[in-house]
Amino acid sequence: MASDMQNQARRTMREDRHFDQWGEAEDPLSGLIGRYGFTRRARRCLGLQLRSASALMMVEIDHFDATVARFGSDCGDMVIRGVAQQLQHMVRGQDVVGRIDATTFAVLHTDIDLAAVRVVGDRLRRSIQSMGFYAEDGGLIPVTVSIGIDVIVRTGRPEALDLAAVLSRAADRVAQARGAGCNRVVAADAAIA
Repeated sequence: MASDMQNQARRTMREDRHFDQWGEAEDPLSGLIGRYGFTRRARRCLGLQLRSASALMMVEIDHFDATVARFGSDCGDMVIRGVAQQLQHMVRGQDVVGRIDATTFAVLHTDIDLAAVRVVGDRLRRSIQSMGFYAEDGGLIPVTVSIGIDVIVRTGRPEALDLAAVLSRAADRVAQARGAGCNRVVAADAAIA
């Protein structure tokens, strides 16, 4: 039994070194952790919470490819940096923020209910819409985001939470927001986990 625990501890330390070296590397463009670092930190945070609500917010930049085609890749980089900075500015220190895909960001809000996270999502959406992104010629670059929210309510059971399923549900809600015209926040009722 003690040897099994020691082997598990060694395996965890090896995994931690691996993720510290590769998985939690900061994305040089956004300054945020990448997908692997995000999922690792989110799992850790959710594993510590057995009786509270959390929410995963997925944020997708609307019409990004058209923005890059019209204004160039440097402007696209500026938009990604600006959205990342706004995300960092608007979340609490205990929340986990990462860039999980080219134009997709994720935020794990801990100890928050559905009503509160909807307010946060709408504030974020409005703040990004009102940001001033300007092209080299001085023209305003319109930027909006679509946000999908999945709420997780822990019931006190210590079993593992399927973070991939939570991310998938949040992505489905982003798709619903985009299908409804973009620049929206879509959240469903709390899912029991």
